[in-house]
Amino acid sequence: MKQLFLLGLLACSGFLTAQLNAELVSQFPFNDAVNDIWGYVAPDGTEYAIVGLESGVAFVSLADPANPVEVARIDGDQSQWRDMKTFGEYAYSVADQGDEGITSFNLSDLPNSVTFQRNQYQIPGFDGTFERAHNIYIDEGTGIAYTAGGSQNINAGGIEIFDLNIDPMTPAFIGSGPAVYSHDVYVKGDTLYCSQIFRGDLALYDISDLDNIIELGTTFTPFNFTHNAWTTDDSQTIFTTDERANAPVAAYDISDQGDIQLLDEYRPLNSVGTGAIPHNVHVIDDYLSISYYTDGLRVVDASKPDNMIEVANWDTWDGPDGGFNGAWGATPYLPSGLTLVSDRQTGLYVVDVNYVRAARLEGIITDSLLGTPLNGVEVSITASQLNEATSDGLGRYKTGLAAGGIYTVTFTADNYNPLTVEVALFNDVCVVLDTSMTTSVPRFNINLTVLDDETGEPIPDASFVLTDDDDQSVSRRADANGVVSLDAVFDGNYDVYIAEWGYLTEEQRNVRPSALTDAVVRLPRGYMDDFVTDEDWVVTGDASSGFWAREFPLGTFFGQDPFAPGTDAPGDIGRQAYVTGNGSVDGGAGENDVDGGTVTLTSPIFRALPQQDSLVVNFQYWFATGGGNTDSEDNLIIKITNGTDTVVVREINEQVRQWTEDSFLVPEFILETTTLQLIVETADLGDGHLVEAGFDNFFITGREIPTSTSNDFGNNITVDVFPNPTADEFTVNYQLGNLDNPTLRITDAAGRLVSSRKVNTMDGSIRFGSDLAHGFYFVEVFAGNQRVYVTKVVKQ
Repeated sequence: MKQLFLLGLLACSGFLTAQLNAELVSQFPFNDAVNDIWGYVAPDGTEYAIVGLESGVAFVSLADPANPVEVARIDGDQSQWRDMKTFGEYAYSVADQGDEGITSFNLSDLPNSVTFQRNQYQIPGFDGTFERAHNIYIDEGTGIAYTAGGSQNINAGGIEIFDLNIDPMTPAFIGSGPAVYSHDVYVKGDTLYCSQIFRGDLALYDISDLDNIIELGTTFTPFNFTHNAWTTDDSQTIFTTDERANAPVAAYDISDQGDIQLLDEYRPLNSVGTGAIPHNVHVIDDYLSISYYTDGLRVVDASKPDNMIEVANWDTWDGPDGGFNGAWGATPYLPSGLTLVSDRQTGLYVVDVNYVRAARLEGIITDSLLGTPLNGVEVSITASQLNEATSDGLGRYKTGLAAGGIYTVTFTADNYNPLTVEVALFNDVCVVLDTSMTTSVPRFNINLTVLDDETGEPIPDASFVLTDDDDQSVSRRADANGVVSLDAVFDGNYDVYIAEWGYLTEEQRNVRPSALTDAVVRLPRGYMDDFVTDEDWVVTGDASSGFWAREFPLGTFFGQDPFAPGTDAPGDIGRQAYVTGNGSVDGGAGENDVDGGTVTLTSPIFRALPQQDSLVVNFQYWFATGGGNTDSEDNLIIKITNGTDTVVVREINEQVRQWTEDSFLVPEFILETTTLQLIVETADLGDGHLVEAGFDNFFITGREIPTSTSNDFGNNITVDVFPNPTADEFTVNYQLGNLDNPTLRITDAAGRLVSSRKVNTMDGSIRFGSDLAHGFYFVEVFAGNQRVYVTKVVKQ
């Protein structure tokens, strides 16, 4: 990704602003809050700005662009959202509040006057009146208008279609589009592009036959909150916005409409991570004209859409970054080349943009000794314009500037010597610079063999994960002989995880690669999965978003309360968990939650091991639901199947916004066979509900564990184990009241007794674990033969 921005602080209109290749021609304030904007050219060539206000629509003459004049204003219902487009000598507006329907404006008498007409409709098949919409688009070649985001009781807020040709002041309703709420709509040729904001996706539809509209393809956009979209003239590339804090403008290859591919993402570099929100993007001659709220107008050269470069900007907002203040809309289509920008607080801006093609730099970076591509190399051009690039897994980097010239380029990466190169860049040229980097840090070859602890036989396909201090990791699978090979690993401290389904995971902390040369690891048999490796759990479902994903959890909030988990379950190995979707770091509760259906996670097959009987399935879960227009019927369901029968063992209806331990005895629910599987399922079943779930810390034991770890077994009895996990020893603090004959026992994951101690006092502490190997164990307190407390501890 490359996002470029020139930081030039210039005095303008009484405040400091940043600009690049753009000149302010004029600024026109209103006595009302402003929303969207569009342009109009009269038959005599006079250009006008059509400005959406909260209380109506204003028409501003640009006969002298340096001195705009408001020549007409049509009052309307109070609405924060308005959208306007033109067709011939007519303009049309819709509002998202009130009951204006489609308002038609006759502009033929400008600048003297504007006449208008409100149009409401009874849409066949729906109760109520079509009287509002969020957005309108007009295909000027066909005279067909499309509205989006209308009343939810009319076609679910989906597309409505109108013909402007017969009577432009009274658009004729001719049909409905997809019954999916679209926030914005765009049409090019025979294709309808719908920004289906609540589904979080862009959808393409074939409209060659308006009576038979067919879906061609969809793609989720980066923040799953698709606000608007616009294509290039050749319809090969489309650009989208997500109206979310820190979201990018994304470029997609749509040459194959059934296989849409992400090409690049753009953000203004001076506000990365500050909450800046993109609103609308329009395309002119392969340039993007973007209204970026508090970042103002941003103009991006997208002629090479896999390397988008900012080449001009004008900031209309002098307040703090983030939020919905500032530039609402930007339209660049006037014949004069002027761009009209609407700022919500300060009105209309007329900006003269100097469109220049970017000077691009691209290449591949490799290791000078091995010739392998280098991932994560930071590339910086020494220039007044902010720029950045980072090489990908194939060593590729892409960057650029708005101005050509001779520049110094610096390549930096951990464990490598910095490299500085001088390069000449040219506007409208992509210079290719392939280079390599050297290192003086020692490197080692890892050659590790994974064996079955019981038989000594190799374990083919075992997972090996090597993780550094920055949570950067590399994964390998063992070959048929159980051998894992990884060459040229830099010296340093790493965490190592070795796992395979049917075995207990091996964790080694702070290991140097030299210790892994010709190493042998023996895995005990058992079933566990902390999801630090991929052990082939299967994800299915029919929801539109929020599918289970094995990732580092990124928490979301509903109000001030946590909603999706922000960490994995405590006390397990690694930091990954299965979570539904995974929102952005600063996302809200609706960020990629489960929507419109069910998502299912299914384990690989497991069975009883020779030393076990009466299997117990142990796990931790998270469940949250909220919002919506009806009572929640959402749930988290845990099932067990033996290949013949499937039964529900847990149905969680009440939200538990924390990791919660649970377990169940398999034979209490189903016949134990050699083909057991666990199924974890959650669903969004209501109207507009938020749903999130998590699953972690799965393991099987051969003995019964209490189904709750609250361990609430009587007054004046408490047990606490800390620290957990630890690399040293554990401390058990206890108050046991009058328990009869108390005993403290420690067993390993397979149920084997490791230690047993008589408790001689009813109030005290015991330290243990310094001699334990790394792994997980159970700490249990017995009163005679009755277990009254159990918890899991992890020795790192």
